[in-house]
Amino acid sequence: MSSIQKRNTKTTAGNYQQKKDKSMLFLTLAVLGLFVGLLLIIGFYSITIISFYTITKFLVGFAIAGFLIPLRYYQKWFNFIKYEMIIFNVIGVAPIFTGVLLLLNFIIVLNTSIETYKIEKAYFDSGKFVGIVLENNAYADESRIIEFREKTIIEIRRHQYLEITLNKGLFGFDVVKSRELKN
Repeated sequence: MSSIQKRNTKTTAGNYQQKKDKSMLFLTLAVLGLFVGLLLIIGFYSITIISFYTITKFLVGFAIAGFLIPLRYYQKWFNFIKYEMIIFNVIGVAPIFTGVLLLLNFIIVLNTSIETYKIEKAYFDSGKFVGIVLENNAYADESRIIEFREKTIIEIRRHQYLEITLNKGLFGFDVVKSRELKN
């Protein structure tokens, strides 16, 4: 080999640098997003008047929105292959964005309303909670409002009215701020 060929070999070998694989970092962030997102969803689902079906639609919608970004961008930014992109969107993007949606709906209040309903009757269901029936069967399908786990049936029967304070959130979902038994 001549000296020129040796010099060119050294320069090309010296200029070559491996691309750093950042996919493990972003997949770790996706798993962290899964746990943070699930905690937000579980925490705010219990006080937001929203159906499980609607939460599922948001999860699927955010996952699909992540798939709208072409694979070549994922490969360019994160060095992902197709399967890592699927994991990243389903496990990371969908739960964290759904949780943030519920968090923003809780934090940003557009309107507050106070409603008072007469308690028609109270019932005890399978030893787990006490439920009530409100006048005109209001909120009959909303267990977040009519079920009490911390009250006994005797405590509820002492009161005649239930006062509910609802906050209308940023995305239009009602959030139960308080429920008070009144005479």
